[in-house]
Amino acid sequence: MIEVLNKIKNNPYGIRHTNHYLKKSAYRGVDLNCVSKKLLSEVPVGIQKTLGYGNRFELIFEYKKYEDLYIVVDIINFNEVSIITVIPKDIQRRKH
Repeated sequence: MIEVLNKIKNNPYGIRHTNHYLKKSAYRGVDLNCVSKKLLSEVPVGIQKTLGYGNRFELIFEYKKYEDLYIVVDIINFNEVSIITVIPKDIQRRKH
Protein backbone atom coordinates (compact mmCIF):
# COMPACT_ATOMS: atom_id res chain seq x y z
CA MET A 1 0.00 0.00 0.00
CA ILE A 2 2.84 2.40 0.82
CA GLU A 3 4.37 1.80 -2.62
CA VAL A 4 1.05 2.62 -4.29
CA LEU A 5 0.69 5.82 -2.24
CA ASN A 6 4.18 6.90 -3.28
CA LYS A 7 3.33 6.37 -6.96
CA ILE A 8 0.07 8.28 -6.62
CA LYS A 9 1.98 11.29 -5.28
CA ASN A 10 3.52 11.52 -8.74
CA ASN A 11 0.20 10.86 -10.48
CA PRO A 12 -2.74 12.73 -8.90
CA TYR A 13 -4.94 11.49 -11.76
CA GLY A 14 -4.58 8.03 -10.24
CA ILE A 15 -7.19 8.83 -7.60
CA ARG A 16 -10.69 7.69 -8.58
CA HIS A 17 -13.92 8.45 -6.73
CA THR A 18 -16.98 6.25 -6.22
CA ASN A 19 -20.51 7.66 -6.01
CA HIS A 20 -20.74 6.25 -2.49
CA TYR A 21 -17.67 8.27 -1.48
CA LEU A 22 -19.08 11.49 -2.96
CA LYS A 23 -22.42 11.05 -1.16
CA LYS A 24 -20.97 10.02 2.20
CA SER A 25 -18.29 12.71 2.29
CA ALA A 26 -20.95 15.38 1.74
CA TYR A 27 -23.19 13.80 4.40
CA ARG A 28 -20.28 13.57 6.87
CA GLY A 29 -19.04 17.09 6.11
CA VAL A 30 -15.63 16.00 4.82
CA ASP A 31 -14.00 18.30 2.27
CA LEU A 32 -13.07 16.42 -0.95
CA ASN A 33 -9.96 18.58 -1.41
CA CYS A 34 -8.79 17.65 2.07
CA VAL A 35 -9.05 13.94 1.22
CA SER A 36 -7.05 14.34 -1.99
CA LYS A 37 -4.45 16.46 -0.21
CA LYS A 38 -3.98 13.82 2.46
CA LEU A 39 -3.53 11.06 -0.11
CA LEU A 40 -1.10 13.12 -2.18
CA SER A 41 1.05 14.71 0.50
CA GLU A 42 0.69 13.11 3.93
CA VAL A 43 1.86 9.85 5.42
CA PRO A 44 -0.90 7.84 7.11
CA VAL A 45 -0.55 7.21 10.85
CA GLY A 46 -2.04 3.77 10.29
CA ILE A 47 -2.93 1.29 7.57
CA GLN A 48 -5.30 -1.65 7.99
CA LYS A 49 -6.18 -4.32 5.44
CA THR A 50 -9.94 -4.72 5.25
CA LEU A 51 -10.82 -8.37 5.67
CA GLY A 52 -13.00 -9.96 3.03
CA TYR A 53 -12.05 -7.49 0.29
CA GLY A 54 -9.11 -8.26 -2.00
CA ASN A 55 -7.18 -5.01 -2.29
CA ARG A 56 -9.11 -2.78 0.13
CA PHE A 57 -7.35 -0.81 2.85
CA GLU A 58 -8.25 1.70 5.56
CA LEU A 59 -5.77 4.55 5.64
CA ILE A 60 -5.80 6.52 8.88
CA PHE A 61 -4.77 10.18 8.80
CA GLU A 62 -4.65 12.81 11.51
CA TYR A 63 -7.60 15.10 10.84
CA LYS A 64 -8.77 17.39 13.62
CA LYS A 65 -7.74 17.80 17.24
CA TYR A 66 -9.91 14.92 18.45
CA GLU A 67 -10.61 13.08 15.18
CA ASP A 68 -8.80 10.90 12.70
CA LEU A 69 -9.90 10.52 9.10
CA TYR A 70 -10.27 6.98 7.81
CA ILE A 71 -10.03 6.81 4.03
CA VAL A 72 -11.06 3.45 2.61
CA VAL A 73 -9.49 2.71 -0.78
CA ASP A 74 -9.34 -0.14 -3.28
CA ILE A 75 -6.09 -0.59 -5.14
CA ILE A 76 -6.89 -0.70 -8.87
CA ASN A 77 -3.26 -1.15 -9.91
CA PHE A 78 0.14 0.16 -8.78
CA ASN A 79 -0.70 3.66 -10.09
CA GLU A 80 -4.39 4.01 -9.20
CA VAL A 81 -6.71 3.76 -6.24
CA SER A 82 -10.44 4.18 -5.92
CA ILE A 83 -11.76 5.97 -2.83
CA ILE A 84 -14.65 3.95 -1.42
CA THR A 85 -15.57 6.14 1.57
CA VAL A 86 -14.24 8.49 4.24
CA ILE A 87 -15.14 8.34 7.91
CA PRO A 88 -14.11 10.76 10.66
CA LYS A 89 -13.58 8.80 13.90
CA ASP A 90 -12.62 9.72 17.43
CA ILE A 91 -8.83 9.76 17.85
CA GLN A 92 -9.08 7.54 20.94
CA ARG A 93 -10.08 4.65 18.68
CA ARG A 94 -6.56 4.62 17.18
CA LYS A 95 -4.78 5.09 20.49
CA HIS A 96 -6.16 1.89 22.03
